[in-house]
Amino acid sequence: MIFTQINSSIRNSDLLSNLLKKLVLPIACSVLTVGMGQSKIDSLSQLIENEKSPSEKAQLQLKRGVLLSKNQGEKGFKDLESALSFFTQNKDNKGETDSYIAYGNLYFMYGDPKRASHYDSIAIKLAEKISYKKGRAVAIGNLGREFITFGNFNKAEKLIQQAISLEEKFNPQDANRLAELYSRYNIIEGSQGNYLKSLELIEKAIEFSETAKDDKQLSLLYTNYAITLSRLSKFDEAVEVHFKVMRLCEKMKDTLGLLRVYNNLGIAFRSGGESDKAITYYKKSIALAKTTNSYKSLGLSLVNLATVYVKKEQLDAVDTLYTQGIQYFEIASDTGGIAFANHNYGNFLLLTKNYAEADKRLQVAYNLRKQIGAELAAANSLSVLGKSAMDQEKWKEAEEYLLTAEPIYKGKSRDNRNLKELYGYLKELYIEKGNFEKALNYQTQELELEKTIFTENEKVNALKAETAYDLEKRDLEMVIQKEEEQLARQRLLLGGGSVVLILLLISLSLWLRRRQLKERHQAHITNLGQQHRLNLTKSLKDSEQQERKKIANKLHDEAGSMLSIAILNLKQVQGDVFNEGSNAGQKLETTQKLLVDISDSVRLISHSLMPVALEKYGLKAAIHDLANAVNTSQKLKVEEIFEGLDDTDSWGEEFCLTVYRIVQEAINNIIKHAQATHVLLQIVELEESVTIYIEDNGRGMDTNAKKDGIGLKMLKRNVEYLNGTIEINGNANKGTFILAELPIEKKDNDN
Repeated sequence: MIFTQINSSIRNSDLLSNLLKKLVLPIACSVLTVGMGQSKIDSLSQLIENEKSPSEKAQLQLKRGVLLSKNQGEKGFKDLESALSFFTQNKDNKGETDSYIAYGNLYFMYGDPKRASHYDSIAIKLAEKISYKKGRAVAIGNLGREFITFGNFNKAEKLIQQAISLEEKFNPQDANRLAELYSRYNIIEGSQGNYLKSLELIEKAIEFSETAKDDKQLSLLYTNYAITLSRLSKFDEAVEVHFKVMRLCEKMKDTLGLLRVYNNLGIAFRSGGESDKAITYYKKSIALAKTTNSYKSLGLSLVNLATVYVKKEQLDAVDTLYTQGIQYFEIASDTGGIAFANHNYGNFLLLTKNYAEADKRLQVAYNLRKQIGAELAAANSLSVLGKSAMDQEKWKEAEEYLLTAEPIYKGKSRDNRNLKELYGYLKELYIEKGNFEKALNYQTQELELEKTIFTENEKVNALKAETAYDLEKRDLEMVIQKEEEQLARQRLLLGGGSVVLILLLISLSLWLRRRQLKERHQAHITNLGQQHRLNLTKSLKDSEQQERKKIANKLHDEAGSMLSIAILNLKQVQGDVFNEGSNAGQKLETTQKLLVDISDSVRLISHSLMPVALEKYGLKAAIHDLANAVNTSQKLKVEEIFEGLDDTDSWGEEFCLTVYRIVQEAINNIIKHAQATHVLLQIVELEESVTIYIEDNGRGMDTNAKKDGIGLKMLKRNVEYLNGTIEINGNANKGTFILAELPIEKKDNDN
């Protein structure tokens, strides 16, 4: 069985926003439990009663044991104990392996993945010992399932890939099992931001399930499919798929399936910003769960409903909803659910500054998550406890919490966001404690992760844009195909009883029409492709520029606070400088080194991200500032000639930045490769364009060598982006010149 669990986290800048971002983490269960109901249990009970073969009876007990509901758990374990005892006494190692797999399934369904992984590990060792290939494949896949629950996606991915490889070698293949494994693989990739790969995997799982014709399993896979579409911002399509699942559940009279659909529709509408619709479906889920005593579903829907009310800032009922959610999870004996609800409640209480109750809830969440082996989730609770302690100025406690969480994040997940958040907390902590060396170290690591996350966001945006383009292209082709089919039908109808002349005229007309249609279609596809590339490039450029500004401002603000502290340190030393034994010299030397390191680091990073002079004083001043920086080295003299460029306020911000980058990249190439001593930089503003001429007296260019290195490619790409032209030439030992002409891009008056 596949069920949905929400993993929320706290962000330092916007707690609620990110609580809503991490929506769902579907967890896959064993295929032995898919599509089985009470009628199947009754049928198995009848077979067990009539079966005379002890071996067959034991196998039937294994099947029935994993089907019994949690309130019949004692009967389920008795079935498994009876079967395992028989197989052990008769030295039936395959039967023993199947029994351990069944124990793993039962404990996983009852919310104890740690014990489930214990039995699956025993099953793997025993299956390897007796060369039981099928048992080994099933146990490996199930162990991957448990590692998904623990949050160790690297280990889970290896196990699921291994299980798929083993299952695909069997003849005949088990379509249900492969569908289940590909669905788990989809969960892993989706949870790590690989959304297109996740989409491909769930579509493959659905193909296997449709082959097996199992409506129960298909409804579960469609649920994961809808969740994947939501992650690609395809909310309308996701809602359509959820309604498709609803129809399947109604057909099967699957009440639990309907509960899941209502809850997932609430999540989909919440993700799409339609909070009122989300509330409607959460309330439907709650009403249905109450009529069926589905306590786990009640707990999940109540916590989700509380989250929406927090987003809408309607806080009157939030405490009650969280408290009721916890109570229902406790009635269902769902340890993971109890931890999840307490963690989210703790997040909310931290927002309202109710620190005592928040710490209590977060501590409960941490202990329970650690108990069931959900290490990443436990680390998340530790991180939030550390933030709470910092807010209360309990620096020692905060340090203990945060340093305990750090190695867990590093060893288990490829998701950098939580680790980046943790580095931010540690940086703030060590600034307060006065340990600026550690603070600077964590700030550096935080910035590196922020760059990585920015790159990941660029990839996700590109993937989303490409997906939208592919879907639009596919829809267009379908429309054109329908038009062509309609034209073909018209030609057949008109040709029926017509004379030869009319038939020829109509045929000619249709032929011309079809050719025009093809030409129009090809032109539309070409334009669509060009527009897509332009839009995608502009989107990435805009995103990059905004992110650079954000990081540059952040460096300025945070480094400023650190420099202020260092200055206070200097003032303190100033008072002790003439006292014996004060170590004033050592303090001054340490503080001076810290200030130099901070200054150099901030200046290098900030200037690489966004030139300050460009933003504050304009293009001409920024280029002049760049030339002065080079001239300061006294190794290369830059001679500047400007004609115009006095009023660039009407020029586009992106245009000015790209012109600056072209000059910067050209001078960097000269410094790195030309061995020049003099550079002439001439920039001329014409009526509708800007001409850039750069000439050096360096070693020139080897006409036989490859000219397009990384620097030149970047230079040409920037010029092409502005629809400009560029000429680069030079001879050996006679210097090199660059001539670029760029049409001026004005600001958009609509913005």
